[in-house]
This record gives sequence, structure tokens and C-alpha cells, in this order.
Amino acid sequence: MMGAAGTPEIVTQTLAGMGFAGAVITVLLSTIAALVTGLVVIFRINNRLHAERKMELATFSKLVEANNAALTKVAESTEERNKVTEALAEAIRVQATAFEMVNQRIEFYHNGNIEKLKDVALAIGSQAEAVRVNTGMVTDARNGVQSSFNTVVEMKAMLAQVAVKLDGMVSRRGR
Repeated sequence: MMGAAGTPEIVTQTLAGMGFAGAVITVLLSTIAALVTGLVVIFRINNRLHAERKMELATFSKLVEANNAALTKVAESTEERNKVTEALAEAIRVQATAFEMVNQRIEFYHNGNIEKLKDVALAIGSQAEAVRVNTGMVTDARNGVQSSFNTVVEMKAMLAQVAVKLDGMVSRRGR
């Protein structure tokens, strides 16, 4: 048979016979049972929170991995743009050498044909403009590469801030 607070009847009778000490022991036994129940509830809540955090961490890890893959692709495209820019700069150097050779030929033929010289000078002017345009394009390409690099650095900084905020949220949630 069971007595008060789920204790066996013999324990209840023995404690009742002890007077005040029995009453104190009964209260302590009830308190211990309540504390154990409370600890079990807290343990279950903690296990559920741990599982939620584990899922959040897995999601965050996937996001970070995806971002790293994106940053790698951006870096690869930046390297490719740098190669193209270098090739364009080399082409401009070759073109400049060709212009020097044309200038030498113009000087050589200058005395022979004035009208031809004017036509050639006009062609050289057009080529010089093309070089200026190409130089502008190279400058724009380099600026674009720098802008892409700055964007990558900013994205990296933003991700670091997000990671810090998430760490803070996880820390606060654990309390």
C-alpha cells in the first residue's frame, strides 16, 4: 500500500511515529522527488536544444562550404581576367613596336610622296586612337578585377560578421 507522495505505507507509518523529525524527513523525501523530476525535465529540454543546435550547425556548415565554393569560383575568374589583361597588354606592346616601325618607314618615304605621307599619317592617327582605346579597355579591365577583388573581400568580411552573430546567438541560446 502507498501513502502520501507515493511513499510505501510502512515508511509513512514509521515517519508519523517519529513526530517532528518524521515530518521533516517526509518533506525532504518529497523535495528530493520533486528535484529529481525537475532534473529529468531539464535534461530532456537540454537534449532537445542540443539536437536543434546540431541541426543549425550542420546548416551553417553547408552555407559556409557553399560560400567557400563561390569564393573559389570568383577567385578563379579573377585569375582568368588577369591572364586576359596580361595578354592584351602584350598585344598593345607588340602593336606599339609595329607603330614604331611604321614611323621609321614614313620617315624613309617622306621625301618621295607627300600625299601618301598624309594618308599614312591619318592611318597612324587612327591606330594611335585604337591604342588609346585599347589602353582604356585594359585600364577598365584592371579596375573591374580590382572591384571584383574588393567585392570578394567585403563578402568575406560580411560572412565573418554573420558567423560572429550566429556564434553569439548560439551562446545566448545555451543559457
